[in-house]
Amino acid sequence: MRKAFAALAALTTSLTAFVALTATGAGAAASSGQGVTPGTIKVGVTYVDINAIKNLINVDPGDYKTAYTALFNQINAHGGINGRKIVPVYAAVDPLGTAGAATACTQLTEDQKVFAVLGFFQQPDTACYVTTHSVPIIGASLTAAQSAQAKAPWYNNLISDTDLVPKEMAVFKKEGVFSGKKVAVVGTNIDQPVVNLVNSALKAQGVHVVQTAINNVPDTDTAAQVQEYGTIAQKLQSLGANVVVAVGNAGNGFPSALQSTQSSYRPRIVASDYTDLDAYVSNKAGYTQSILKNAITAGGNPPASVWYNDPTMKKCFATVHAAEPGAVINNPVTATSSTPVTWTAPETACVQVAMFADFVKAAGKTLNNQTLAKGAGSLTHVSLPGGGTYNFSGGHNDGDGPVYIYQWSPTKNVLALKTTVG
Repeated sequence: MRKAFAALAALTTSLTAFVALTATGAGAAASSGQGVTPGTIKVGVTYVDINAIKNLINVDPGDYKTAYTALFNQINAHGGINGRKIVPVYAAVDPLGTAGAATACTQLTEDQKVFAVLGFFQQPDTACYVTTHSVPIIGASLTAAQSAQAKAPWYNNLISDTDLVPKEMAVFKKEGVFSGKKVAVVGTNIDQPVVNLVNSALKAQGVHVVQTAINNVPDTDTAAQVQEYGTIAQKLQSLGANVVVAVGNAGNGFPSALQSTQSSYRPRIVASDYTDLDAYVSNKAGYTQSILKNAITAGGNPPASVWYNDPTMKKCFATVHAAEPGAVINNPVTATSSTPVTWTAPETACVQVAMFADFVKAAGKTLNNQTLAKGAGSLTHVSLPGGGTYNFSGGHNDGDGPVYIYQWSPTKNVLALKTTVG
């Protein structure tokens, strides 16, 4: 899933204040919010409109409506959540441009008046829900600027850079990555906030950075960006930097540029985000073993062998499969590059529905933005399908979940899981 939709997703930081929705019933100022009745909760679900992009990408993520519906039906069959049954409303979103997302937001928040929305969001979509319409979302992370403007809570199970960076840098130091080394940091202008986080985390770990270099060339000009990375590499090599922390897009761009420019510079690559370094490894142009020697990275994405084999996820998949026994949910562990990624929809639904159910249950009988936020914030040790425990207290809207450390394996030619933290 994460590779198939990497270009469609985004993430970071946390929310510090929530504003309650206006109650829908007369004289019910402190009661439940929009989309909530004594016996029901209306919930929106957005998902990628595969038909809208089939001419550009051939992908089969499985049936989102079937997956979410099966899990909602299971909850409803057991009495709902705090006596309320879930009424889902679905909206397929064309991820190309902004019109599809805007239409879905209007449909769900204004026409259907849902209480919350789960599913697929791109960064520009989130403000329509949490700011303009004060509707909570599950499935996206907001930037610091977006969080400051938000009027409704947001949640995601993928750890944000704010929580990820300090954890991973601490692990890298413990592993001896920085010991006795000259450390440099490389990033792009769009990743400047994460570069700042990295520098702050390294300083906290007592790691001295000899140089921070920013590639200001737009990623639309690949040739010029590669040339700029070449210039940066020459500078770092002259300084004797033998460990380079490649932040964000630089996790792919910097090693790719070393290869394409045939640079002799071979520092140890420390990528702040697994998905970016994995993009270099997976590129059709191939990779250079010497560039990847001892490369180490981290992220919130567990390997398929971890999340797919988690007993809770297995049980959830069985529920989804029972609703559509004729559909095939492929095994991501044994999948090849040509295997349809039909596990995507059930995986996404299993995690998000579990989060929603936990938050709403913790909110109690009165359900609105304030009680949802208070309920979620009371959960300090939550298990979700796929493994790992999450802590949503203290403004950790991302759950401050587990961090997976990967190191390059020259024998397996993959970024192999080394250890897990949290």
